[in-house]
Amino acid sequence: MDLTFSAEDFELLKTVLERYVSNLRMEIADTDNLDWRKSMHADEDRAKAILARLEGATPGAAGSGRLEILFEGFVLAV
Repeated sequence: MDLTFSAEDFELLKTVLERYVSNLRMEIADTDNLDWRKSMHADEDRAKAILARLEGATPGAAGSGRLEILFEGFVLAV
């Protein structure tokens, strides 16, 4: 199954993820429950790692103008 995103969609995906990380930081600061805090820190680390990979993304080979991201059985084609 391919999900096709425009370049604008790809940029929006990055922006949404950046906002999520920012909001998550505020949630972590306001959380007294240590289990939730630990879980949110793990989510934050994973989201930041995803953002780092998205920032390093380049168009597909052979000048296709596409970016392909594999998510364990799913290919996102941009």
